[in-house]
Amino acid sequence: MAAVLAGKEKKMMYNEYQHNAKFRKYVDKYCKSHKITVKEALKHEIVRQAYLYYTDV
Repeated sequence: MAAVLAGKEKKMMYNEYQHNAKFRKYVDKYCKSHKITVKEALKHEIVRQAYLYYTDV
């Protein structure tokens, strides 16, 4: 069950990346500094925490 939720959360994070300029700016900066792709960055806990911070709920 947790794996299913994790998959849904990753899709939601990617959607947020596409539509939220502030979150996208954070992720792009993170990717550049760590020399990784967006797909890889979205697996990192710190990026998940930033997602929760930048998400308008």
